[in-house]
Amino acid sequence: MKAPAAILELKCSVQLDDYVVGISWADDSQRLAVAGGEGGVYLAERQDKALQVKKVGDHGLGALAVAWQPQGESFISSGQDSSIVAWSGVTGAALQRRRPATAWSEHLRFTADGQYLASAAGKQIFLWSANLEPQSVLPPLEASVAALAWDKAGRELGAAIQGGILVHRFDPNPSIAAVQTRPYKWAAACVAIAFSPNGRFLATGTQDGSVHFWYLGTGKDSQMRGYPGKVNLLEWSHDGRYLSTIADNQVVVWDFGGKGPEGSRPKQLSGHTDRIECLAAQRGGPFLVSGGRDWRLSLWWPGKASQALDAHLTDSEPSCLQWSPNGYFIAVGERKGKLSIYELEQL
Repeated sequence: MKAPAAILELKCSVQLDDYVVGISWADDSQRLAVAGGEGGVYLAERQDKALQVKKVGDHGLGALAVAWQPQGESFISSGQDSSIVAWSGVTGAALQRRRPATAWSEHLRFTADGQYLASAAGKQIFLWSANLEPQSVLPPLEASVAALAWDKAGRELGAAIQGGILVHRFDPNPSIAAVQTRPYKWAAACVAIAFSPNGRFLATGTQDGSVHFWYLGTGKDSQMRGYPGKVNLLEWSHDGRYLSTIADNQVVVWDFGGKGPEGSRPKQLSGHTDRIECLAAQRGGPFLVSGGRDWRLSLWWPGKASQALDAHLTDSEPSCLQWSPNGYFIAVGERKGKLSIYELEQL
């Protein structure tokens, strides 16, 4: 099957007095929540050829993460002031503020149905309702949490730490303590985590330059080595067929179809001239977007084409990317504060 002709068309952009560290879309693919490294929290709305942006609040010393509630009208932010805040996605008003720990809450993850939120501060994981009512606090882990991920069903929460992955299973929901915790051990520090959308695999990227994965049905594990540095970006295709990873200035794509990636060679997508810093797989579609230190934004079709379908030079280094829920738009945040929306056009 030949890769389709596709491009990214810049629709609108705005300059923030901040650098962008996090973006999260609302389900309507119109509104976005934005976290700024200088502390600002912003509510943006995509219009035809313009972005309307309003600053709704601050986190002292800097914001760290932002997450819009799936199927909801609010979003959550966290910052270096150790607070977690719920905001109205309509008015921008602060709805609830919590300070679960003195450590920073660097990671926020909603379940797919938007019913529960997990946050991590240091070695501790906290579970919340969508409006930040406390639900549960998990026992402290042996090391600080580097990444969090829910499985598609929202029943299992994985945490990447030094020495492997811990998966906490909840039954019937996260309003009670975890009923089971399964370790997936690996000698190196795990810095990324991703459940495959089809529920078959759990993957992690490591500090020592490898990708490790487990078959969830059997517990069998395997690994792919040879990366030039840490692997902190993992993106599954929407059907779980391809796992895209980064190796410095290349996207390395493993095919999990058929017999899986073991014994095979990955596809290497080349086009960046400096390290890739952000990666985003399209929701419900085959496309992938990468942003690098070379100020380049590239569009790919993993598994079908080894060259970029389209590329743009941004005004500064892209710092974060996220596809809209409808799969038509990609939001791009930059180190120097520019926020842009590109539309995917298939020709």
